[in-house]
Amino acid sequence: MTELANLLGLSIYDPVFWMPLACMAAFFLLVLMGAILDGFDLGVALLLPFAGEHRDRMVGLLGPWRNVNEFWLLLGVVFFMAVFPKAWAFIFGVLYWPMIAIALGVLLRNIAYEFRLRSAGWLRRCWTTLFFTGSLSMVLGQGWVLGKFAVNFQDEPGYELFVLFIALSVVALYALLGALWLVMRVSASQGSLQEMAIKWARRTTRLGATGLFALMAALGFSNTGIFYKWALFDTLGIVLPGWLLMLSLFVMIEILLRHAHKNDWLGRLPFILLLLVIVLAVAGFAYSYFPFLVYDELSLWDSIDSVTTMRMLVWGMAFVLPVMLVYFSWVYGDIFDKLR
Repeated sequence: MTELANLLGLSIYDPVFWMPLACMAAFFLLVLMGAILDGFDLGVALLLPFAGEHRDRMVGLLGPWRNVNEFWLLLGVVFFMAVFPKAWAFIFGVLYWPMIAIALGVLLRNIAYEFRLRSAGWLRRCWTTLFFTGSLSMVLGQGWVLGKFAVNFQDEPGYELFVLFIALSVVALYALLGALWLVMRVSASQGSLQEMAIKWARRTTRLGATGLFALMAALGFSNTGIFYKWALFDTLGIVLPGWLLMLSLFVMIEILLRHAHKNDWLGRLPFILLLLVIVLAVAGFAYSYFPFLVYDELSLWDSIDSVTTMRMLVWGMAFVLPVMLVYFSWVYGDIFDKLR
């Protein structure tokens, strides 16, 4: 950090140096929370077309957290826009179509869910279908954004096909997260839903793993600086074990799914292991891109607009973030429990 500060002509104690770092850490925390907490919500919604008679029950299981899950995406976008307006202007200018897909998905999901609660018969089934459609739009948009970041915003036909593959793989990862949450949440004695969730999880594990590793590989091969950072002798000892750990976690998930119905702890472990995979993937993405927000274009410090605005956001974050984490710890307190 000292060397980086010296390159920027700053001191590590200078607020202009450490405030963007603090804000970026807070943003990645929001990304992580959104990927996990809104992720299982989206994953369950993606599985609705295959749920048959369990469709209403699956939507009902989301009830305690359905509305609060949308908070993470909204807060993350607003926070990023306020802290790094120059990076936001560049990213939105390049990725406005996937951003529009995400926004339309959020709108459609919320409208469909609320109207579904007040409907019955064929109209309820219609709103359930729209709830699935909005969820799919959101997930494809997020996968589109990730894919474009991985290929450094290149738009040749081959790169576009790869971005499509990444988007479909992200759909599989969210579906896997939703299926594993159902495996953990529902008891085997309460019907066939857990058995179906185990089948869904086993079908999506390999595609999700393939997409995640393809994303990380593209990140390195499309950006020479990132590949060089990974290949350094000092960092290879961290990067390579990290990849092997993620691969091992996917293998363990697939093995544990064969025994998940036997007791509550075996039902929880696959979901917990996938959460660890998500944490490692977000950390790896952050490490690979640092100190850039737009690789080779805009660093953290190039992306800020006003030091005064950032100082106000940092103080606000210092007060609000601890309260928010305590509150959401209480709200999500029983997310790992079996439904009794």
